[in-house]
Amino acid sequence: MFIGWIRKNSFSTDLEALNEKMTIDKSLILKTYEENSSLCFGIYDENNLVAFISAYELEKSFLINNFYYLDEIDDDIKKRLIKLLLENINEDKKPILIMSKKDERELFSSLEFKEFSKFKRAIYSGGGVAFNFTNATAKSISNENFLPIMTSIDKVAFEEDKTPYTKNILLKQSSLVLSTQSGYQHSYAINKSLIKISPWIMRDAAFSDAEKMIRGIIYHRGLKKIFAYVPSEVKEITDLYESYKFDMSEEYTLFYKNSKPPINLEMIYAF
Repeated sequence: MFIGWIRKNSFSTDLEALNEKMTIDKSLILKTYEENSSLCFGIYDENNLVAFISAYELEKSFLINNFYYLDEIDDDIKKRLIKLLLENINEDKKPILIMSKKDERELFSSLEFKEFSKFKRAIYSGGGVAFNFTNATAKSISNENFLPIMTSIDKVAFEEDKTPYTKNILLKQSSLVLSTQSGYQHSYAINKSLIKISPWIMRDAAFSDAEKMIRGIIYHRGLKKIFAYVPSEVKEITDLYESYKFDMSEEYTLFYKNSKPPINLEMIYAF
């Protein structure tokens, strides 16, 4: 197997082939690669892309935003791929973050990542409670001037401006942004049947607006499967998802390397 730089000329075709074998966020991968290909690496088995990892540099941190691999890739090979990325990030102070699956805990722990907090993958598959969603409610969470709100609230929640990442990497044609003065929720389509909420950030004690937003996304997107990464230990947030029939059984961990990031979890309705 070859572990190293992405093969630029065949990358789009390679991603299509990988997407046929597993669900990937193709748009996120391609936009991250276009932004900074020096932090994108893959594993090739002959001419087939079988694993991919990438990172995005924020103002005060790095986010490993893609990590995909086929089932047959063993942990030693995955570890070599992660180490290659870390060597190219070449950072020993800024936090490096990743949202990892339950069975990846030992892998990241062995590379000196530490647990920041446990998360759940909240999944909505339809059949939720009935609720009214009026035109007045829709208008109250449809602030078109959402970028200043996003910037100011991110600085409180993360102590850094994450707007460039959301604006340049996450926003796409299928994006839906709901916002008030108390927060914002961004969601987008990964494929024809799957919606991801990311990010969703609210000020403290903005539960009323948060409930309007969860109703909003179910109203607009509820015929598709919806998922989000939710902090497990913030009861107000997990209760909100569970009250609208999101399944919360899948366990994840937000890991960090280097300095501990100053994230206010009580504001993070979806990472």
